[in-house]
Amino acid sequence: MFNISSFGKNLIIKDRNKVTTNYKQTFIDLVDNFSMTHQRSLKVEQEHGLKLEAYDGLFYILIENLFFAYYGEWQGELILWYVYDRLDDEENDIPMIVFDEITGEEEEVNIKDTSDLYSFIQNVKKKIKNKNKK
Repeated sequence: MFNISSFGKNLIIKDRNKVTTNYKQTFIDLVDNFSMTHQRSLKVEQEHGLKLEAYDGLFYILIENLFFAYYGEWQGELILWYVYDRLDDEENDIPMIVFDEITGEEEEVNIKDTSDLYSFIQNVKKKIKNKNKK
């Protein structure tokens, strides 16, 4: 029989120096960690010729799906753009071209870090909220 009172008794969580309860910081930590993981995989491939997709591909799919499930489709797409497509081959930032449905105009948006990404998402959410009020 399973005794719930001993559940987690021997569980040790390493490298968890801080627990964040701040939504913005949690978002930044999640996206930064996923991006660093992706960059590390690319570095291993470039430096050693090892393609890790067969090993960690399912982890990527799992994490991507969790982003979509928690943040929704358009925010998930932005997160994946940030992780996979934001940098060119020389690691320079590539601006995102955004079509504003409210104004009918395109604009170039430079997102340098996850704090910028978070702020951009919050601004879009405000625009959507204001549009829906009308």
